[in-house]
Amino acid sequence: MLTTSGTAGYCPSYPSRFAAEFKEPLVRVRGYTEPKLTPVQHSAVVLAASAITALLKRPIVKMDSFYFLSDVPGESNRIYASDKRAQFFRTLFGIRWFAGPPILWSMSEYVFLLASFTWLRERLPWDSSILRGFAAGGLTGVAYTAVRHPYDVLRATSEAVGHPKKFKDVRDVVKTALREKPSVLLGVYRGVTAVAVGRLVQFGAQFGVYNATRYDGVYRHTCMLFLYCHLGATLGLLLQYPFLSIKHQLHLRNQFTRGKPHTYRSYILEVRARHGITKVFDGFFTSRPMLNAVPAALLMTLYDVCTRRYTEFLHPKLRKVHAEVDQSMFSASGAPYASSFPAYEFARK
Repeated sequence: MLTTSGTAGYCPSYPSRFAAEFKEPLVRVRGYTEPKLTPVQHSAVVLAASAITALLKRPIVKMDSFYFLSDVPGESNRIYASDKRAQFFRTLFGIRWFAGPPILWSMSEYVFLLASFTWLRERLPWDSSILRGFAAGGLTGVAYTAVRHPYDVLRATSEAVGHPKKFKDVRDVVKTALREKPSVLLGVYRGVTAVAVGRLVQFGAQFGVYNATRYDGVYRHTCMLFLYCHLGATLGLLLQYPFLSIKHQLHLRNQFTRGKPHTYRSYILEVRARHGITKVFDGFFTSRPMLNAVPAALLMTLYDVCTRRYTEFLHPKLRKVHAEVDQSMFSASGAPYASSFPAYEFARK
């Protein structure tokens, strides 16, 4: 009798293996890619973000034509409910959305703001990234005031009514002053202190909030980054508004005041005694700050996204796309780590 063992007929099989060298797995995480661009490349990103924002600013600022659809006092009751649908289509197709002031003017303004902020943020000596962001934003506002304030004064002079001489534009004001009385131009910085403080708090909040929340905005979504930027821009407008309101009220009062003019201190004390200090915020929401903050938020979001994407395009090894990151909201000081690792890879010869 033929005897067989329990392993009779067993044919082991082995998968085919390739002789290859061990290759370390490439661990990538989805984190914030710090920009690594040359000055020329960074300038190209700033110009591109500024040009796109300046172009889109034209239709954005005209969106206030649809305020009759909202519950804004004075707007929702202006048109009856039965006519709102027809008014909506008349507004939609009747407005020239991309018509407006020259794009180069808005573009140059955005280029100056972005270039000044990024340059100051890198040059300030403090270790805290959040502190450098707020300080760089505030100094950017002061520098912007130093450049913009003379033009605003000359434009207000050219548009003023009641003067014996009518001016065509700012250029006409400068030519007339140089021809008749050049010393008048020395007063273009009159009243610059209040404007500079207002711009300081405005851009300090705007760029500071962006710089503090840009990491968390990237980890969550680009839309979240835009909301953070919009929050910072709105907060900046809120902080700037009292300075503009007080300056305007003082200008109106001192026009009809004989003797000692009103000062900022006397006006604030008077308003505080009569109405309360919150009186200086009257009219803030009628200035439509939520809509006016959109171009600034769009500018910062485009700049942040473009700098990171351009850096990842030039340096593919810096791309971080394959795993989640557990990191704090405001800072990337701790090294990011991956929660899941890829399988080991063997390179075929």
